[in-house]
This record gives sequence, structure tokens and C-alpha cells, in this order.
Amino acid sequence: MEHNRDMTARQKQIFNFIVDYSKLHAKPPTLREIGGEFKIKSTNGVHCLVQAIRKKGFLQLSPRVSRGIQITAPVTEAEASDPGIAIPILGRVAAGGPILAVENIEGTVVVDASFCKRSRDVFALRVQGDSMVNAGIYHGDLVFVRQNALVSRGDIVVAVIGSDATVKRYFPENGRVRLEPENDSYGPVIVDEQSGDFRIAGKVIGVLRKY
Repeated sequence: MEHNRDMTARQKQIFNFIVDYSKLHAKPPTLREIGGEFKIKSTNGVHCLVQAIRKKGFLQLSPRVSRGIQITAPVTEAEASDPGIAIPILGRVAAGGPILAVENIEGTVVVDASFCKRSRDVFALRVQGDSMVNAGIYHGDLVFVRQNALVSRGDIVVAVIGSDATVKRYFPENGRVRLEPENDSYGPVIVDEQSGDFRIAGKVIGVLRKY
């Protein structure tokens, strides 16, 4: 029986990771490394996902070999089968622990592959409130955020203060950080740069809005 070659959003994420890892390291990832990237604790769960991709003709697996994953379909063919990239939507950004932990993810949004080249570094967060309206970011919008991005003065970031996440402009100032809104009705938020309750979760790289 011929299998449906269209990958699910999750399978596409894993396939893209395998491709990127193989290019970067000149060898495929192990199942454990795939599980670590996607916060999947069960190696058997990773194996099932990789097997599903294999059945669709994009991978070949060598049993009992640690790095026994081989890419068998051209990447362009895989992209043609599913031109979108699934970006995880976070229900929250916790102060501690990995940002993309399973318990933080409430769903995914699929965007065109041209929008985001390194999708595994990107997450989406739904905006609460109107403090950034002058920057064109409104209540209910999805902002796309790149983790570990180089952040410069004046960039729009997602900052985590305690257990709360906020979208603001970033201004470092002599050991403290001023988080500036884009709405004259609100004042800045001042935080200690060295505070254990503060961190930058990522840089905002795009906005998605439904009308």
C-alpha cells in the first residue's frame, strides 16, 4: 500500500531538525538527541515519530545503530509535501526551566517556510493587553519570538519577570533594564539586570493578526 507522503506539522519539525543537524555535524542525530531537542522524554516516543517519517519515504533507519538515520528523499521534495513550518504557541513563559517545555505549549501555528529559516529557535506568544499598540502590536496578536537572538538597545523583546511574560522595548541602563511600552497610557517597567527573577526570553521577529 502506498503511504500518504504529507508529513504532519510535528513530523516536519523533526525532519527539519534531522536535516539541519546532519548538515551542521556531518552526521545524523541519535534518537536521544532528537528527544532532547523536542523535550520528548521517551526514546520509544521519538522512535515512533521517526518511523512514521520513514514510512512516508523521507528517512531510512538502520537497526541497532546509534546514528542509523539516513535522509532518503530530497529536502526540496519534503518541503513541497508540506510548505509550511509549525511554530509552537506558548500558553505561558515560565521564569525557570526550558521555554519550549511540553507543558508550556498550547498549540501550533503554521507559517510559510520563507518566513522563518531556523524554526526550532522560534516560538509564538499571544499578546495580552494594549501596551504596544503604537508599535502595531495589539491584544490577541501572535508575536513570533526567536530565542537566543542578539538583542540590541530598542529592540522589542519578550521579557520574563517572575512568572509573568511581557512584550516591551529593551533599554539596558547601568545595571538595570528599562522595559518601555509603546502606549502613552503606560509607564516603563524598571528591573534589576542581575535579578534572578528577570530574563529575556527572546527577540520579537514578527506579528500575526486575525481580523
